[in-house]
Amino acid sequence: MKQIIRIITQLREWMFLHLLGKDGREIWSRLREVYITNMDPKHYGMIGKHYSLGTEMTSVPTNVFLEDYTRIQNHLNFISYKGKLTVKKYAAIGAGCIIIPGDHVPTVGVPQYLAGRLHINDVDGEIIVGEDAWIGAGTILLSHCKIGRGAVVAAGAVVSKEVPPYAVVAGVPAKIIATRFSLEQIVAHEIKLYPKEERMTKVELERLFCEYYQGKRSIGKSEMSKKDEERLRATKAELEMTDFTEKKAER
Repeated sequence: MKQIIRIITQLREWMFLHLLGKDGREIWSRLREVYITNMDPKHYGMIGKHYSLGTEMTSVPTNVFLEDYTRIQNHLNFISYKGKLTVKKYAAIGAGCIIIPGDHVPTVGVPQYLAGRLHINDVDGEIIVGEDAWIGAGTILLSHCKIGRGAVVAAGAVVSKEVPPYAVVAGVPAKIIATRFSLEQIVAHEIKLYPKEERMTKVELERLFCEYYQGKRSIGKSEMSKKDEERLRATKAELEMTDFTEKKAER
């Protein structure tokens, strides 16, 4: 199957380059960037197992690092020169997001027209999307922002600074409006998703709630139907995703 896809790709390239002339070369270059390079894991800085990549992405794959069980939906626009994007395990990025890890620095004598071409004095950073975080559709992540573990960024938000673990943020600029779970729910959630050495401690969580979440509501639930429990268990097994609660019970 891989050989067939390779042959079809080569035929398409020949058609665009040799039959359509200069316009064909430009069209093929764009198609290759959007539909082929961004979909091929070998072009990424790092890519883990059980990843999911959307279509029609504009990106710099060599600057993108995806851990296991990560998902990027359609129409991501990752605007970068040397800046990086790291997406940690279990995290997902919704459709139509814009991610910009760097900044242009206004420089005397450099017209804006050339700033994005020459990158003189540019500041390149790294945007990190933490474990199990959700970035809603149409979100804009700006340079040096860090999305904490388990955080939820509402659709259309603009984020320019650090978002604490398990925060729910929304708006322009993004502000904390809720927590994803209560403290007790976070403890139960982390027991299922992470080995003991990776979990946040009770002390860390209490400090987090004291600093950021006093008076804030939580939006998550603990209950699910028996049918959904079975579906979740079967899907985790299919994807070789460890449920550490069940692993502990087996001992």
